[in-house]
Amino acid sequence: MFVFLFKHAQTQESSSLEETDPPAAKDVENGVYLELGGNAGIYSVNYERYFLKNTIKLAGRIGISLISEGLIIDAEVNKGLEFLMPFGVNGLYAIVGSHHIEAGVGATFYTHKVYAIETHASNLNLQPLEASLVRKNELWPNFTLGYRRQKSDGGFVYRVFFNGHLSRRVLADNPNSHSQYSVLTLDPWAGFSIGYAF
Repeated sequence: MFVFLFKHAQTQESSSLEETDPPAAKDVENGVYLELGGNAGIYSVNYERYFLKNTIKLAGRIGISLISEGLIIDAEVNKGLEFLMPFGVNGLYAIVGSHHIEAGVGATFYTHKVYAIETHASNLNLQPLEASLVRKNELWPNFTLGYRRQKSDGGFVYRVFFNGHLSRRVLADNPNSHSQYSVLTLDPWAGFSIGYAF
C-alpha cells in the first residue's frame, strides 16, 4: 500500500515538472521586411530564408520593387513601370543579445525603358532617325554593412545600413565625339528596414 502511494506521488511530481518546463525556443527560419532606400534605390519588399544558424547566421534574400517614372520626374511620355529585384546573402553576427552586425553581398536586377536610336543596314540612309523607347536590362552588384536588431526567437526586425552599388557608366571625350569609354563607379547609398522574423 505504502509502495503504491509512493510511486503515485512520484508520477504526479514528474508529470507536474514536465508541464511547467518552458518549450524550447525555436530558431528563426524566415523573415519579411520593407526596405526603404537600400539595394533597390527607393524601396523594396523582401523575403529571406536562413540556411545557416551558427555563430554567424546566413540568410538568402530576394525582393521586388515597382516604380513609376512619374514618382521621380515629371515625365512627358509614360514609359511604364520600372522593375527592380534585389537578391543576395546577408550574414549576421550577434554582438550581445538581439543586437547584430550585418554584412551582405548581392546584386539588383533592373529593367526599364530608355530612349535610343537603333541603327542597322536598312535605315542608314533614313537620316535623321528618331529616338524610340527600348527596354534596357542592367545588373548592379552591391554590398551592405550595418546594424540589425532581431531576437533569436523571432519577432520584429529593425535594420539600418550603408550600401553601395557598382555600375558601369559610358562617357565620351566630348559631347561631339564618337569615341566613348566606360568607367566602373561606386554609388554610395543607405537604407532602413522594418519587418518580422519567424
